[in-house]
Amino acid sequence: MEEGKKSFIVDTNQSTSFPILYPNGGNPLNAQGVYPVPCYLMYEPHMKAMAKKEQFYQALLSRLKKTVGYMKLGIEEIEAVAGRVSEILEAHHTDFLTEEKQLGILMVYDERLPVYLKLSGRSDNPDELWIRESRLEPGKQLYLNGREALNGIIEAKFDEASTLGKEHSAVSTFTNQKTEEVVSIYNKSWLWLSPTWDMPKSIYWGKDEWTKGIKVDKKSYESYLYGTQFLKKIQVPLSNTVLKEMFSPILSVEAKKHMRAGSFEPIFGIPMVLPLLDEEADQYYQKFLRIIRNHQELKDEDLHLELLAGMKQSIVPRSSDHYRLTILYYSGDLSRGSMHIRAVIEDVIPSVAYEVQNILNRLRRRHLGQIQDLFGLEQRPVFRVETLPSLLANAYGPGYVWSMMQAVLHRERLTYRRVVSATAKRLNELANKELQWEMKQELVFYYCFAFFLNRYNERILNERKDVRELMDWKELYEKYRDGVVTLEDLQSIEALGFVSGLLLKQFSNSYYTKTGRDFLKHRVMKFGSKLTPEMIWKYGVLRCEELAEQWDLKIGGNFRKGLSQVLLGFIQADNGNLLTLQKDIFMTAFWSGYLSFKSGKKQEEDDINAGA
Repeated sequence: MEEGKKSFIVDTNQSTSFPILYPNGGNPLNAQGVYPVPCYLMYEPHMKAMAKKEQFYQALLSRLKKTVGYMKLGIEEIEAVAGRVSEILEAHHTDFLTEEKQLGILMVYDERLPVYLKLSGRSDNPDELWIRESRLEPGKQLYLNGREALNGIIEAKFDEASTLGKEHSAVSTFTNQKTEEVVSIYNKSWLWLSPTWDMPKSIYWGKDEWTKGIKVDKKSYESYLYGTQFLKKIQVPLSNTVLKEMFSPILSVEAKKHMRAGSFEPIFGIPMVLPLLDEEADQYYQKFLRIIRNHQELKDEDLHLELLAGMKQSIVPRSSDHYRLTILYYSGDLSRGSMHIRAVIEDVIPSVAYEVQNILNRLRRRHLGQIQDLFGLEQRPVFRVETLPSLLANAYGPGYVWSMMQAVLHRERLTYRRVVSATAKRLNELANKELQWEMKQELVFYYCFAFFLNRYNERILNERKDVRELMDWKELYEKYRDGVVTLEDLQSIEALGFVSGLLLKQFSNSYYTKTGRDFLKHRVMKFGSKLTPEMIWKYGVLRCEELAEQWDLKIGGNFRKGLSQVLLGFIQADNGNLLTLQKDIFMTAFWSGYLSFKSGKKQEEDDINAGA
């Protein structure tokens, strides 16, 4: 026991559990499926009926008929057991029934069934689960035979599958070997293998001829059943916050703002770590249990699937590249047989996933704060860059989230045009509403993604940087501030847009001091229209000198030196029709310059702080 912590040890003599399967869906008051042992869930109507044997008899009889062990007996013997149990319960119902609502579990102990044992003393065999001491024979101990119960579970599930078809001496689809008996595999668990919403079935098959499709032997079905149950055990839900970031519209800030986190269908993720080389099934299962850990302390060397895949508190300790990670996403209700596989991302190399994780951590822990600081924003976490699914969905849109996740984890090239286009649309929407704080938030995300993309290209694809980051504008910003920017610096449409933003913001500050009006809103932007590069050029930059003389504006000496070069840059860009062809790139860079510009005093303070 660790200091300050208490350890809880289960007393197996007082508390015992066993993996008995019970049906989901349908009417629970009726007998459902096949029961592996005579152990049944009792609901309130069943409990009330125990006081009258005629009422309870039919409910118990229908369950006994579908119980492994009794199914091989004659109907007379089954009816006799149902009658005897009903009589005993009626005679003693006052010992356990109350006026309040009651639920219960009824276990019928029948010595004739191999699933039960009666021993003279207590047993230390872990396969034998103690039930209680016999009331008919004091000193005798009643036990459940664990191995027989497990066999009963498999027998029950195999028998359920046979209702849709059964063949003798046929070839199993899974093993391609002829076996004594095969059954149809089309059931609720089949949906783990098939992404179809409705089970595929030929119109030429009869109701019990599903074995014409896929049929399976008992041993394979047992493995398949355990596999599906294990997948359910390790499944992890995606949080509502992640779902909102993944599936909200990205072209309208207003539409996303009104989306509620709880309005999305739940999605579950399942991580599977698979070896490239064959391993013994038992050894691999034990290794997998050690690999997958939930709700444990995070370590930097682990793969954090909450970060990489949006799966809450799911961890995979980093393994060698002799393994591959597979992530399955699904939605729907398994108990109703309605399951929709959203995506399967296969063959993820652990070292690639770990490198992507390192890039995301650097972005979240360090670079995000630097970008926020350059825009004069408070440093705080941003949901859009907290996980890989959120980052990619906000960059490309909800319709591309699965394909882009697969592209990143498979080391494929990422495109950038859609990201710029979506950012420009959101900035225009916010500019018309004069929401500058929200515009800065959009640019924070834009440059966060630029950082991620560049590091992805450098560290994973071994290619050069693809796009400009906010930090890359520092040299050009300083040149403009010092009045030494030249036409050579403005050869790209992106650089022209950035310096135009700096220029108009500096002019706008002086204009506002003199007139009390926002220059961009008052002179450049037309009511109800989207700001374009041509409007910035003709209604903004071209008017600056005229208005500066008219209002006798006091502007820094660097302004006019930069203005002449920017005017030449616009003429050059217009000749190549770049203002139209690359307007989204221009506008994103323009707002970057406009919203990151600082007055001389503020800039001096930032320089002093940076030097300190």
